[in-house]
Amino acid sequence: MYIEYLKFFGIGIFTGTITTMLGIGGGVLILPILTYIMNVEWKTATAISTIQITFASSFGTLFKWLQKSINFRYAIIFGVSTGITRFFGSYFTDKIPGLTIKIIYLAAVLLALGLFFIKKNGSDDEMSEELAVRKVPTKADYFKIIPIGLIAGFALGILGIGGGFLYVPLLILLFDLPLKIAIGTSLMVVLFNAAPGLAGKLLSVQFDIWIGVAVAIGAIAGSRIGTYLSKKLKVKVIRIIFIILLVIIIGRLAWDLYGSFTGGGSTALH
Repeated sequence: MYIEYLKFFGIGIFTGTITTMLGIGGGVLILPILTYIMNVEWKTATAISTIQITFASSFGTLFKWLQKSINFRYAIIFGVSTGITRFFGSYFTDKIPGLTIKIIYLAAVLLALGLFFIKKNGSDDEMSEELAVRKVPTKADYFKIIPIGLIAGFALGILGIGGGFLYVPLLILLFDLPLKIAIGTSLMVVLFNAAPGLAGKLLSVQFDIWIGVAVAIGAIAGSRIGTYLSKKLKVKVIRIIFIILLVIIIGRLAWDLYGSFTGGGSTALH
């Protein structure tokens, strides 16, 4: 049994590292690992995923703050606006066919990938990042952040995912934040969205709590590793890793959709 706990600890480290390095929620990574590789039942997998996302984003946000890689103004505004409609999106999840949700998911990831190619990332020099952390949203920014946050929150609520893969390119494209600052800011937005759902999952889903503890400890360790890597790696390298991850997600979703039309494929929507 201890070997099993070590496996979940390793999963926590791996997904926590990627989560913090790229500023994403992590559900797109840990859910397939849990359901396809570890053969964890779906509801239990979503609970474990919520634990991983919450702990990785919590400590990742702390480490990014110490690294001075978060614009708190944008994170709070974006986090609040997405959180408002996220609840309503979650409510409608059961009323929307699974195939439709998969199509929405695929469209969101394709949008995120496309955004990376619309505009070149901001400069990665220290002065640019230092100014970006202190940047104050303009009135025009508010008019962009709030409606986009409301729409994104509703859509991501339907999908039941953190949405960091979409927040990062949006923060770069719309608000000219350098990639590393966008990653830190996105991670805090993910925390806004993930933390409230943790208590509900723990109360509603029965599973071995020590598995959750193993994943949580691994996620904390991974968030430290991810923070270190995001600081040391060049912006171009991080950008390539991000794009590769999006392409992998698109491939998996396309395979799931193919399976849905042919009678096979995965039932997982995250």
